[in-house]
Order: sequence, then structure tokens, then C-alpha cells
Amino acid sequence: MKVLVLGGCKLLGAKVVSNLRQLGYPVVADVDPRLPAALHGAQVLIDVREPPVMETADALASWASICRQLNAAIAAAAVAHHIALSALGLQRLQHSGYYQALALREQLIQAGSTPYTVLRAAPLYESLARLAQGSPAGTALTMPVARMQAMAAEDLAMLVADAALAQPLDGCMEVAGPQKMAMADWMQQYLRLRGNPREVLGDAHALYRGALLDGDSLLPTGPARLGRTTLAAWVCKCSAA
Repeated sequence: MKVLVLGGCKLLGAKVVSNLRQLGYPVVADVDPRLPAALHGAQVLIDVREPPVMETADALASWASICRQLNAAIAAAAVAHHIALSALGLQRLQHSGYYQALALREQLIQAGSTPYTVLRAAPLYESLARLAQGSPAGTALTMPVARMQAMAAEDLAMLVADAALAQPLDGCMEVAGPQKMAMADWMQQYLRLRGNPREVLGDAHALYRGALLDGDSLLPTGPARLGRTTLAAWVCKCSAA
């Protein structure tokens, strides 16, 4: 079973590629899927790319064109399973360009002819940690108070690889981490575990990816597959690396 992974050179995609190769599957990463040769013989296409910044209607239209071209290419190549990464909460957060783009990709995949599985994932530990690293040192960090079940990229990569080995759902699967907590509380715990004395301020009006969150925006809406890595275990593993 040949697998093509888009986004395979990024953190999450690289872990997906590694998992599948360790299982003995031939994997190709980050070639142009619009080229017939790239898709030749591929049974599964995994798209874990994040959309670019969507600040204008033209940007969203360009993203839609990219998604349509990809769907047409994989249909023409008779790919058996299209797997795409999405995000929990996107249906409730359509005032954000980021979530609009993910919802548009989902809609176009669902309207296509290729069997598919969409994984709606919780925020990643790695992405949340970058928020702290990208803010000015020595200042309080303001974060939303909405609850979430963040997860490690390693756990998400395992679930994506599992989906590649399973039959298409022709639907969405929700995936999240093992601990439910407010985003501000998560960040405060993360900083403490890293030995960082910075204070985190919870703010119900703080934005996440351009979206104003309500209390449960980022939580699964039904049964979800859960990763096992806790925040403390992840920080410990990162510190030991």
C-alpha cells in the first residue's frame, strides 16, 4: 500500500511518515499531488497541512481552488482513501478565517467521489507551547478560558496512521487528549512544569486562531478517540530529549 503524505516535512507529518514506514509501508512525502506521476500507484493520500492565513475573500477563494485541484487529481488517480486533518470546533467558529478554511476543505472532500476520513483534532501541545515562546518574555501571558483536551503530536500521528490502515469512514472522527482543562490553566501548568515563573491571565475575550471561543468550543461533541500522553509526561519527554 503506497501512501502519499502532504505536510510530511512538518512536525506532525514527519511523525505520520515515520510511523507508517516503521510498519513497512512505502511512503512519499510532499510531492506535488497534481502531477500524475506523484499519485501513480498511491492507495492512500494523507493531508495534514494547515491552511495559510485567510484574511481576505480572495485568499479563501485561492484555498478553495487548491482543494478542488487536489480532489480532482486524486479522483483521476483512483486513490482509495483520502484522509484530511481538521479541527475540533470548526462548525462553531466560522468567524475565524482559519476555521473557515478547514470547514471549506471538509465540504469539498465530502462533495467529492473519493472515500474519505476527516480527523477533527484538538489543539496540539506543541502549537500551544509556541504561543508562550512567541510572546514577550517577562510579561504576563493572556489566554482564553475555554476548555479543551489538548494532545501531543505523537498521539495524533498514531491516530492518523491508524486511519490510513482502516477502511474510510466517509465521515469525521473526533480526536483529543486525555485531560480536560481551560486553555489558560493548561498554559499555566505548562510554564510551571518548564520552571517558568510567568503568570497566565485567563480572559474570556482572548482570541485563539482569530476566533472568540465559548466555554466548550474546542471539546469533542461526541465519542472521541483519545491520546494517552498527559501534559506532564510530554514535558518530561521533551526535557529529556
